[in-house]
Amino acid sequence: MVDDGRIPRVNVGDKPWLETFANFCLRNEPCVLSEEFTADWPSRQLWVREDGTPNLEYLRKNYGNEMVPVIEEDRDNLLEMSLLEYCDYCENPCIAGDSKTRYLKDWHFQKRCGINMYHVPAVLSSDWVNREEWTDDEENPFRGDYRFVYFGVKDSWTKFHSDVMASHSWSANICGRKLWYFVPPGKENVFMQNKKLVEDIRPYRELWKEADVMVLVQQPGEIVFVPTNWYHQVHNLEDAISINHNWLNASNIFLVYKFLRHHLKLVKDEIGHLANLFSKREMAEQEQFVLGTDARLNMPRLRRLLEMVISDRSQGSKAMCYFKMQVFNREV
Repeated sequence: MVDDGRIPRVNVGDKPWLETFANFCLRNEPCVLSEEFTADWPSRQLWVREDGTPNLEYLRKNYGNEMVPVIEEDRDNLLEMSLLEYCDYCENPCIAGDSKTRYLKDWHFQKRCGINMYHVPAVLSSDWVNREEWTDDEENPFRGDYRFVYFGVKDSWTKFHSDVMASHSWSANICGRKLWYFVPPGKENVFMQNKKLVEDIRPYRELWKEADVMVLVQQPGEIVFVPTNWYHQVHNLEDAISINHNWLNASNIFLVYKFLRHHLKLVKDEIGHLANLFSKREMAEQEQFVLGTDARLNMPRLRRLLEMVISDRSQGSKAMCYFKMQVFNREV
């Protein structure tokens, strides 16, 4: 599949980073940040061999004893294994004993091993989710961070979906190429079959024009910005490692609120028949509990987040939830 060129690419110095934020984050439109944005990341030197493939020797030596989550794609079976074992599999996929493709997903590398392998470009740096002073606090609205490393062999893939909590996300290729299919918000319904969204849009090419499918080939070093509510499907064209964040900020918080309101209505419709078993207050608590379990966020936790942002911003120049300009002067 060939990149159709419809998703804009942004180079360092093309425009002031705040203009890039306005053009894509505020407008909720996808874009690609060029490999210049990641050229000085330690991960791009240390995790990658000279031939562009994953540096399994370095990964084994430095993180081999880390336990990582791995999906067996043919069965949607979640395994836990050491990174040593997964690197062995990547070196010889037949080690699995059959044709199952395994994909290391949602490894909380940053939580376990630190964030010194990369830095976040200024345009993406206003992050209300992934803040250590909030993430590690018992009052953290998200019950953890949303920073991950993905490591997949050639032909592993991620099914058609939109991101958790109606968040923005970004995904930086450390090595390998990825094929992305993007569908604008609302157009995903074109792929409804038997009242459910399909998991793979490839067999439905006759619907692509109606759904306005966009095709992107992400090169090594590039960062893909995935806006709120954009459905997407991703395929590893080669063995690939990526660093990923899901996050919220002022550009999409109103969309998160709309998302929660919509899902709260669905929850009320689903469990409304139980109302006679609870008081009004207890029923409201049950609704928020179910919403939080289903959407990984609910209204009380969203309120808590906004209170934390307000408190942080009251500190003036010491506030941490704004953009981190001082680190990224080269991008201005």
